[in-house]
Amino acid sequence: MTPGLVSVIVCAYNNWPDVEMTIESGLHQSYQPLEVIVVDNSSTDATARMVPMRFGRKIKYIRQENLGCAGAHNTGFGVASGEFIQFVSGDDVLAPNKIEKQVEVFRADPGLDIVYGDFRRFQTSAAVANWEDVSTRQADDIFRTIVALDEKWSGITTLGALFHRKALEKVGHWDESLYIEDLDYWLRAASAGCRFGHCPGDLMGFYRVWPGQKTQNRSAMAWGEEAVLEKALGYVVHMPYRSLVAAKLARSRFYLAVTGNQMTKREALAKLALARATSPGTIPAFAYAAGYASIILPRGTTLVRSPRLRAVRRFLARLLRYGKSG
Repeated sequence: MTPGLVSVIVCAYNNWPDVEMTIESGLHQSYQPLEVIVVDNSSTDATARMVPMRFGRKIKYIRQENLGCAGAHNTGFGVASGEFIQFVSGDDVLAPNKIEKQVEVFRADPGLDIVYGDFRRFQTSAAVANWEDVSTRQADDIFRTIVALDEKWSGITTLGALFHRKALEKVGHWDESLYIEDLDYWLRAASAGCRFGHCPGDLMGFYRVWPGQKTQNRSAMAWGEEAVLEKALGYVVHMPYRSLVAAKLARSRFYLAVTGNQMTKREALAKLALARATSPGTIPAFAYAAGYASIILPRGTTLVRSPRLRAVRRFLARLLRYGKSG
């Protein structure tokens, strides 16, 4: 490890020419010293030819089989020399003073493991220009904030975060088997006792929204969330955090059941029963009954929407709201 050095790890997969801007945003930070490592997950576009030609020895370029973002993070960290680590996807952009601002937070409180901040979402498809600033705040209880039972997403992302090396060594490898590897990492970091700090003020980066990216696949995200939360129940043992994870997992399973995500009716009913068994307080009897009706009856969804069942409908809306969050 080189004290003070920041390693920017770029995960690239068919991002050319956008990845050029990502790399430039890493190289031209107001903070120095800094190294940029580009991990190419077997891109089939011009990335493999253009990135080495365009940047040469200014960066470290590694090409590997497609192991997803988690695999790129693991590979990049394996060769990184920095005291601080920045992960960024090959279609996103770091703000020019991001790392300087967050290192200042680390210097002010050396006990911190992860520093996070605000970022901007912007779309690049053909349409009216659109963007959204995602705000974050200092959390008194980071685990509760990440689980977000009130559906107020924490806004913590790998783009907006800067890691101290000790945090990654404490938490371990990113799980390459999961669809939502970042949620898994935040939960593991919080469970491992990592200290999170907030960097107020300026935007930390710019997150590109485009059709076809993994976060736009709602079905895959729902299944991915269930897998992360089910894993979390295996290592979160202390209350009230275990009950929070169970409640979130119950909601996830309820959503999968009543929306029928790639399931037969029998599979959906089994998922519904599992949701209630996971956290009976989260899925009470009347919600289970309404969910059952929506699955089994030909017009079950219409029945649940009846004005006579307004209270039930409002409760179900709260259970299903997470499908629109993040």
